[in-house]
Amino acid sequence: MPLFAHFCDQTHRLVELAADDTASRRCGHLTTALALIELNQHRGVLSCDSSRRLLGERVDRLLEPPPRLLRRHRALTTTVAALVPLLPVLITFAPGLTALS
Repeated sequence: MPLFAHFCDQTHRLVELAADDTASRRCGHLTTALALIELNQHRGVLSCDSSRRLLGERVDRLLEPPPRLLRRHRALTTTVAALVPLLPVLITFAPGLTALS
């Protein structure tokens, strides 16, 4: 089944990306990218083979800066995060507030 083969390839890709993220948090993005290149230098990092193309994409992903959220999105996220702890208080006092009116 081609669909299952695609899932297998994508699972392999996601595992490799997760490993890259873990290594880059511990050692830094540049160090991890250089280590990937050094470990795979004998294979030809930028060739057209799909596994080697994945390696090139992984190195590119490590070297480009992480995307930033827009200012509006950050403000909205901060507001929601600040208001979430008030939800249990509102649930607790809602019956009393409705009884007063």
